[in-house]
Amino acid sequence: MISAFEQQSSRNVIELYVDIAVDGSSSVPLQIINLNLSISQQNDNTGVSCDRVEVRNDVDEDNEDSDYESDTDGDDEADISLDSSSSTNAEGMVNEEPSIHISLIQERIYAQFGYKISYKKAWMAKQKAIVKVFGDWDESYATLPHWLEYMQLHAPGSVYKVETKEYVASHQVDNRYRVFERVFWSFKQCHEAFKFCKPLLQVDGTFLYGKYCHTLLIATTQDGNNCVLPIAFAIVEGETLSAWEWLLALIRLHVTDKSGICLISDRHQSIKGAVSNPHIGWQPPNAYHVYCIRHIASNFNHRFKNIALKKDLIKLGYTPSKVIFEQKLSRFRNESEDIQRWIDCISKEKWALCYDDDGRRYGHMTTNLSEAVNKVFKGARNIPITALVKATYGRLVEYFVKRGEEAISDLQNGNIFCRTVMLQIQKNQQEASSHQVRRYDVHRKTFEVKEAFNPITQRGGHKWTVILDRRYCECGRFQSYRYPCSHVIAACIAVSLNFWQYVDPVYSIEYVVNAYSPQWRPLGNECNIHTNSEWKLVPDIERARAKRRPKSTRIRNEIDWVESQTRQRCSRCNEVGHNRRHCRQQN
Repeated sequence: MISAFEQQSSRNVIELYVDIAVDGSSSVPLQIINLNLSISQQNDNTGVSCDRVEVRNDVDEDNEDSDYESDTDGDDEADISLDSSSSTNAEGMVNEEPSIHISLIQERIYAQFGYKISYKKAWMAKQKAIVKVFGDWDESYATLPHWLEYMQLHAPGSVYKVETKEYVASHQVDNRYRVFERVFWSFKQCHEAFKFCKPLLQVDGTFLYGKYCHTLLIATTQDGNNCVLPIAFAIVEGETLSAWEWLLALIRLHVTDKSGICLISDRHQSIKGAVSNPHIGWQPPNAYHVYCIRHIASNFNHRFKNIALKKDLIKLGYTPSKVIFEQKLSRFRNESEDIQRWIDCISKEKWALCYDDDGRRYGHMTTNLSEAVNKVFKGARNIPITALVKATYGRLVEYFVKRGEEAISDLQNGNIFCRTVMLQIQKNQQEASSHQVRRYDVHRKTFEVKEAFNPITQRGGHKWTVILDRRYCECGRFQSYRYPCSHVIAACIAVSLNFWQYVDPVYSIEYVVNAYSPQWRPLGNECNIHTNSEWKLVPDIERARAKRRPKSTRIRNEIDWVESQTRQRCSRCNEVGHNRRHCRQQN
């Protein structure tokens, strides 16, 4: 059994202490050193693959992690030599996936050596591998401002801002050091790309897993081909009012001065308070703040404990027609006066698609873009701060190169609009073939379009008003998604108009090509980074994580449930969302 697991820094090796029986005697703790892990190849006889293994019993008796006492005199030594053409160690695992689960490390080592190490030892190995691959946690803070300055030289126009506070030791201010508080960074290429993306931003925060407790804030947009693009980042103390005001102000100052931006977020009080600040530029007409429907539905269910109504509320938010919306809304108002008051307290413009009259949402009803980016950078949330910032640079380079190549290829193939919108418009064309159209003016601008009734589904048969010069269809889809619905297509075909002219330019291949045309430069040899400064940046020790097993992910609640997922159900009251111990009906 293994009693310690420690990484050797000199040769990227793993040091293990193993119980091995020698000459039929009782097992003794023997140290295996110079052991290079190999997961891909194993010896056919032993299941162990390594360059050379020396075994000796020089375990440190003072090691508090050791659970063994030697029953021998400590004179036995053995050498084991095995050949291997390749080796993979804990560093390789961490370098490939910094968020690798501890259990997977345990499984790989057991599969290779036949020894099961404790969770603690595997965790310690992972932390040491992170330091070896990505740098020391504390020194990473000292490197951060110098790396950002170096990055700015290679990406002119990029911006960063580091906020610090005084370093106090023994009640005295030491000017040789500054304590880290916040950092903001955004790349010039993203600023240029945003000009050709949908004029919307989704903002969200997620905590970091490292040695110090911080929160990563990300502002994300989407191009016309439905690809997410993060454009600004910040590492702050938490989702506080001050932090959100700071981020939004810097985005408005350095990233974009575009007006009419749709800002989508949850109903976090700090975000609402920051947006309401008139001095940072996120009030109409500069920007329009709306809410994520999933978070509103989650708040509703938390308040009224009604999953069926929660689902209906989400569907209601997605309803594009005001007529149908009001019909469905009456069900909620008839449920109870409390539900009616709760819904009426939230402006419809904040959460209902049909009341997005100017189509600022482009059909986006959730903060899924930000949550998707959070998952993309999940691995980077396990590594030191400078490595995390570097990871954002590398990932964005990948995005621009891959998507730029795809867009140029589509343009060379003669495509005018993005694949996603093309597929949807083709579907609308098929539906339009069964519509009946009546003109109401000589200028070919006003129409009444009647859908065919489907006796099988019992759907259809509705009449919708279309006004082309106002880019309006009574069904609401034309305004909400910014491309022609089936009714608009039917009206255009009836009078021989080109309906493609009503597709928003953001969906064009040309816009996507322009978005990803900014060039990135390799950062080169980072040994050239100058580290001379009047002071050294250090982490805030008050934000050091407590010495316990940290949470690897947030606690999931009912907003994360999907239909196929097993949910917690109380055996006492049979309700979903709690267990018997926490049931309110217990005596």
